[in-house]
Amino acid sequence: MSYVSVGDMAHSFSFRRQSFQLKTNINRLGNELASGRVDDLSKRVSGDFTVISGIETSLKTLDAYRMAQKEAGQFAEAMQISLGVVQEQSAKATSTLLLSANAASQTQVQNIATDVRQQFEAVVSALNTQSAGRSIFAGTATDKPAIASASSILADLQVAIAGQTTAGGVASVVDDWFNLAGGGFEISGYQGSTTALAAFDIGAGQQADMSITAADPTFRETLKNLALAALVSEGALDGDLPGQAELLERAGDGLLSIADAQTSMRANLGSVQAQIELVSVQTTSEISGLEITRTGLLSVDPYTAASELEQAQTQLETLYALTSRMSRMNLVDFLR
Repeated sequence: MSYVSVGDMAHSFSFRRQSFQLKTNINRLGNELASGRVDDLSKRVSGDFTVISGIETSLKTLDAYRMAQKEAGQFAEAMQISLGVVQEQSAKATSTLLLSANAASQTQVQNIATDVRQQFEAVVSALNTQSAGRSIFAGTATDKPAIASASSILADLQVAIAGQTTAGGVASVVDDWFNLAGGGFEISGYQGSTTALAAFDIGAGQQADMSITAADPTFRETLKNLALAALVSEGALDGDLPGQAELLERAGDGLLSIADAQTSMRANLGSVQAQIELVSVQTTSEISGLEITRTGLLSVDPYTAASELEQAQTQLETLYALTSRMSRMNLVDFLR
């Protein structure tokens, strides 16, 4: 009987090759077990990275939309709070001014006018609100206040009404100042841009339109009527108690007539806020789904990886033991 023997050099090469493969597998399995992700992505996707690339691109796009949604949500919330202040202060002024018909003394008239002036200042402050350092009612001119200060507006109006001796005359001048094209409000009152702020891109084909500016007719009417009453506290028709009372009454009626428009403005903005919230929820859901899919493609089963790692370590230990035993063999051992 003839025997085919394998030389020592061949044995040594075979053992080294097996040892290298086992060590490589142990390192790979150890990395996968520690990271929870497959070490050889190319092998997992069979060299086709199209799916992974598509998922990563979609996640980056959705993440950008999520940031835009957050910004838009903060902007809308700041707007809604400001509109709330405008409506609340207008309602308080309306209640106060409706009492002017019963005002029997100069002191009562002055007290009412002074209260309304404070509410006028609060409304002006609300319209000059900023969100993240950006004016929210100034159109594209987000780096400046939307309107001039309350004291500056009243000072301009005092100059404009100089010489007027009747409540009707004062009211007409104030109305022109606020509403006439090229009038005082457009020249020195409104300081923002005539270009409205562009809608926020909050999703694919989804935009949140918050283009309200302080030059909106509803705001103009609100400011006009508050200013009309506040001018009494600045001395408009001084000495003419019936005339001053009439100014207060006109202001109250004007604010009452604009209340529905203020409510409508807040409701429209509320719809935009609901849209932002809905798109935000959808985006979060899409991101979650894509991350689950990506995890399924990249992750490894920890139990399987641990089992394979233990098996590879056992094989390596067995190989070392066998190599050590063979290296100590002599002729007597071989012939046994």
